[in-house]
Amino acid sequence: MCGCGESPRSSAPPAAANRSVAPSDPASDPAQPTGEPVDAEPSAAAEGVTADIRDFEGIQELIASKRGKVVVMDCWSTWCEPCMKEFPGLVKLHEEYGAGDVACISLNFNFEGGKNETPDEHKDGVLEFLRGQKATFDNVIARVPSDELYKLLGFETGSLPAILVYGRDGEIDHRFEGPKAKYTAVEKRVAELVGDGQ
Repeated sequence: MCGCGESPRSSAPPAAANRSVAPSDPASDPAQPTGEPVDAEPSAAAEGVTADIRDFEGIQELIASKRGKVVVMDCWSTWCEPCMKEFPGLVKLHEEYGAGDVACISLNFNFEGGKNETPDEHKDGVLEFLRGQKATFDNVIARVPSDELYKLLGFETGSLPAILVYGRDGEIDHRFEGPKAKYTAVEKRVAELVGDGQ
């Protein structure tokens, strides 16, 4: 289970489980950073935001396709408040480095593999959050149930939030998990890797 707390799926009906469902009060929408206005109409950047549904092999292929760049993969879910609080840091990295030296990937863990649950049912809510963040990089919704994905990615904490940094060789350079999953630390490591040409 997500270290941010038990997912609402275990205690709430499906309609309430995904926190990213449009709330009646925009100010209470966790998809919007604190103090940021909610766009009345999506911007051109938000309209360009997409999300692919991939299995583990597909996720690994995406990371491998970025070989030669430093890759930052943010692992998150819409019911993990610390994840959503840190997510703008990924957007900032993308804006700072562009597509040159750094590739940003967001990997969503909403799919838990429950009975009759599909990854596709999470797509609208996930996209709503991503569009609110103007996340115009590679966004992936895992087809693998979250508990299995934690193990496949070698999480030490077995929970979110987590930010994985890969060197230019495609290998994991650093894991930022739990309370350590902060973009203040991630930005420093990325700058070191870019500066060293590693």
